[in-house]
Amino acid sequence: METRAQKRTSEIPYERTRKNPFVWIVDQIIRFRYLIGVLFLILIVTLNLNGSSIGSWDRIVSERSDDKKSDVIFGENREVRSDEWMVQTPFYFSQAESDYPVVNKQYGKEGQNMIIAYNSPVKDLTVIGKPFNWGFFFLGKERGLSFYWGFKIIAMLLLSFEMVMILTKRNKYLSLLGSFWITFSPSIQWWFMQHVGDLMFFTLAIMVASYYYIAKHKNVLLRLLMMSLIVINGIGFVLVLYPAHQVPLVYLILFWLFGTLIHFRKELVLDIWDLPIIIGGLGVISFVLLHFYSTSKEAIDATLNTIYPGHREAEGGGRPPSDFFLFLTNWKIPFENFNFHGTNNGEVASYFNFLPLTVLLSPFIFFSKKGKEEKYLGIILGLFCLFIFGWTYFGYSHGIAKVLMLTYVTSTRSLVTLGFGAVLLSLWMINFIWEYVKIPWWIKFIFLALIMILATHSVTSSIMGLYFNNFEIFMTLVVFALIMFALLFKLKKFFILAMTVIVLVSGVFVNPIVHGTGAIDKKTLAEEIVKIKKEDPDAIWLSEGDLYNFTPALGVKTINSVRFYPDMKMWHKIDPKHKNEEIYNRYAHVRTFIDKGKTEFRLDRPDNFTVNLNFTDCKKLGIKYVISKRPLEDYNPLNYAQFEEIYGPDKDKWSIYRLSFTSDELQAEAEAAVDPIGGTDNYQEIPQPAPTEDGYIN
Repeated sequence: METRAQKRTSEIPYERTRKNPFVWIVDQIIRFRYLIGVLFLILIVTLNLNGSSIGSWDRIVSERSDDKKSDVIFGENREVRSDEWMVQTPFYFSQAESDYPVVNKQYGKEGQNMIIAYNSPVKDLTVIGKPFNWGFFFLGKERGLSFYWGFKIIAMLLLSFEMVMILTKRNKYLSLLGSFWITFSPSIQWWFMQHVGDLMFFTLAIMVASYYYIAKHKNVLLRLLMMSLIVINGIGFVLVLYPAHQVPLVYLILFWLFGTLIHFRKELVLDIWDLPIIIGGLGVISFVLLHFYSTSKEAIDATLNTIYPGHREAEGGGRPPSDFFLFLTNWKIPFENFNFHGTNNGEVASYFNFLPLTVLLSPFIFFSKKGKEEKYLGIILGLFCLFIFGWTYFGYSHGIAKVLMLTYVTSTRSLVTLGFGAVLLSLWMINFIWEYVKIPWWIKFIFLALIMILATHSVTSSIMGLYFNNFEIFMTLVVFALIMFALLFKLKKFFILAMTVIVLVSGVFVNPIVHGTGAIDKKTLAEEIVKIKKEDPDAIWLSEGDLYNFTPALGVKTINSVRFYPDMKMWHKIDPKHKNEEIYNRYAHVRTFIDKGKTEFRLDRPDNFTVNLNFTDCKKLGIKYVISKRPLEDYNPLNYAQFEEIYGPDKDKWSIYRLSFTSDELQAEAEAAVDPIGGTDNYQEIPQPAPTEDGYIN
């Protein structure tokens, strides 16, 4: 008689019986999935493909040296995902240009710790937990980016497949659907390179590895392999440093581990190998994290002490019921922007799931006499979803929330984690009711009607009603009803086909398929910057407008960029009384403009501030090159700060200026004044001065 572990982990049988050719092809894909995954990864890297939206730089810098208009092969750049194309990808390129240091000196005066900067590739022990980045070290910048995108998406497909195989007791077709359902969920695809994509990957890996460690306990080599996966992904999970998602996902992992141990409690017998494997694995994780803390303590403290997001404290609750049906917009958001009430496509992107239906079906599932061994999975995931749902929609008392560390978790972010748990629970529920539960047809229709009433009210009474026209509302609800009908009445083929279409339409079209990195490297402006850098490698640059994170990607030292924590020494040089510390003490995009008046700081958004930088402060910071769209040579009659145009203007009106200063004694006195003005009253007015409040220059 098979044990529970044997029943739940037996290999997929290879059926030799003649079948439909399409089904046969699907079976071969499933059978050889790991080999196919490796071949696809090699193909992606060889063809130099990636999914980055760095083509969005074309709006800011369009003049190219290779005469190409775009590197996009399929899809479109997502400007709204500026965290990716404007921040994270330039971070990675800057690391490649600097040989992957822990502290990248190209950022500000003191540099920036890159371990905490969006998991950038770093030649450090912590890279153990960043498998997506390994390609940068042996493939270079361009193909390293290809490896990142290819490895991450292929590995997530494979991990998701294994996860759903566990949930569905080896239902390979539902598992194949589940692998696409999870990987191409818009919530993951819109945030693929950021916290959501990373943490969902690491969480899946830890859950799958911990399960198989226990279920396949008799296989010592497999235990070693699973512990290796736990070590790699456990380190990666911690290093993301985004508690708004990490905290609820830690609870999911703990729920999962506890339930797995309970399920296999009668079969699991610890042996002589467990102690060294478990202690060894936890020891490696602890050693790497202690190393990280010792080398990055200053940066960690600076991040935790920022105004935003370090001092942010969440209260929980407050999400309207309609938020749970935001997944009904998934099919449309890849094709039309969602910009109502300050939100965007990334913020509304969610997971298609059947949590409300699962709640209605729960009595039939709970009291089912069949499938008793399978119920523990549903109970685990159901309790987790109930726990996170309580925080998301109602909130808990501040004391309880503080103890549970939920004060780090905003209700908006917990909604994302709830959706992830709801997908796993939905996949388990679908297989369970198909295999074990019989429900009277009239009850199915009642449940279907109740869910459709909730969905209709959610769409028509929320901002979704502004996003959809009447025909789109009607068709969206009709398709949703048909899918639920197929689920309830066990029309398995129709359900799997319909869900596959919905999932792929919602996720595949989010990120573009791009060839190479020419959107940054092949710009005439970029090539001129690189040329100057070779001649003057230690010079400090300032980039006006939205170009602030373009120059670090080329390996030049830049005063203003994107910072995970502030360069306090630099800002205190020009703000010695710390009057503006609440503005610059934050994670921020830093936009800077040269100005003849006093240096001024302005907070534009919680993660964005502008500095109008006075001439004398430019000298204090040692700025030598300035990139601007404005005719800065008109400042020269001030006879103090001299701007020499050495490039441009190009077709986008960008020019590069070499900045120098006179040794005029009167100007030196002005420099020592309490409020230096950086020049005299004898000047020519610049046609396009530094912007005033809300005055963005494109």
